[in-house]
Amino acid sequence: MEMNIVYKKVDELTAYEDNARRNDAGVAKVAESIKEFGFKNPISINKNGVIISGHTRLKAAIELGMEEVPCIIQEDLSEEDERLMRIIDNKSHEYSTWDVGKLHRELDGINLDVKTTFFTPNRDRKFFKDNKFLIFGNNELPITDDEYNRLKALYDEYIAKNKTYLGFVMFLTGGEE
Repeated sequence: MEMNIVYKKVDELTAYEDNARRNDAGVAKVAESIKEFGFKNPISINKNGVIISGHTRLKAAIELGMEEVPCIIQEDLSEEDERLMRIIDNKSHEYSTWDVGKLHRELDGINLDVKTTFFTPNRDRKFFKDNKFLIFGNNELPITDDEYNRLKALYDEYIAKNKTYLGFVMFLTGGEE
């Protein structure tokens, strides 16, 4: 199936009013990526200009002052398919994990600003260093410098041994290594 990319003015696009994804925290990161590499992933829209996937990209483009963005018009989807595509597009990344060893090799020699921008915990590394919080679900648990250093050492040792972070919590709780 052929996909045609069309350019639309940002004010021609409409955010889906029931978008379940809260994406404001990612806008600055996506804007940095667009600024660095260009707009490489078009926004998917329906024939009426309503976004199916790409809400964060549109917000980033607006933040950058862009007047138009690349889009793919999805004319072959039913309303139900559009809703499902929105969910799948935003949820599918949750089923993927990193091979930390390969990730570190890929990042070796890459500009440090890119690494610290895109490959840090859920918030900026500086936030964690300065404030020492452990995020657990929706809770921010304060931890002391000593607790942080001990946990970091265990984490680093686990990754060095296992080449992945998968299983680290099980290891911490006395389960399998």
